[in-house]
Amino acid sequence: MDPGGEKKGITVLTEEGRDMAHRGARLAHRYIASALGLFIVVLFAMSLRHKGQRRTGMAVPIALLLITLFLSLLGYYTPTRDAPLITMGNLLGGMGMLGLLWWMMQRNAEIIVSDPLPGAKRLVLIALGLVVLQMILGGWSSANYASSACTDVLGCESAWLSASHYLDGYDPLRSIELDASGKVVQESALGALTMTHRGFALLTAAYLAWLVRKLRPVKELRASAVATSVFSIGLIVVGVSMIWLDMPLLMLSLHNTLAACLLLGCIQLLHRLTPVQAPQ
Repeated sequence: MDPGGEKKGITVLTEEGRDMAHRGARLAHRYIASALGLFIVVLFAMSLRHKGQRRTGMAVPIALLLITLFLSLLGYYTPTRDAPLITMGNLLGGMGMLGLLWWMMQRNAEIIVSDPLPGAKRLVLIALGLVVLQMILGGWSSANYASSACTDVLGCESAWLSASHYLDGYDPLRSIELDASGKVVQESALGALTMTHRGFALLTAAYLAWLVRKLRPVKELRASAVATSVFSIGLIVVGVSMIWLDMPLLMLSLHNTLAACLLLGCIQLLHRLTPVQAPQ
């Protein structure tokens, strides 16, 4: 038997296995997305039927339905690798849907009748805004495959200091350049995306640490504040580990999961600081 042919056969089998795994993942994603879309439609119909009994009103169900329709349209273009705006839309749409569902569940499960710490709601809103902005920066960096552009934690050959790189990197209509083998061409602009995401992550983490320290003495907020702190620290640890371990897929998935948990933690804090009235 020809050793070259045997080696070639093994290589082909590996490529076929990867292709089957990718097709299986896409198929599972479609089934899950379809089931979730059906759930949102049912939820919207129930909200219409019990309009006066929902503490969130109709704004949240309508927003959920619009996001579902938006993601359904994007699903057709999802396989396109060179259009980061489409990838970004999928990420933000999914996070937005998760956040709205969590908000709706919280508001309909518990009634908060007072603000245990006056002025804290404004601080939590700032925290939520920082987290959302950080997710946008991280999502755009990921959509442009910029995470591996800077192999150092605190530096990227000074490319991120160039204003032209920022203008190019944050152009919403930019496309990703691929080489002949289909790999992403590492441009200097990608370094700007990566370092901006990392720098803003430190700013967000510092603000959250200060906020958690301020909210911890309040009994009604202690659990949510501590959970938010854990998620924030976990994001930094995983983010640094991703750089050292050359961005393994498992770490990327864990990073996204912790980001989603951090978003839910901020929404939980906002819920506890926002009094609601019982439905009529």
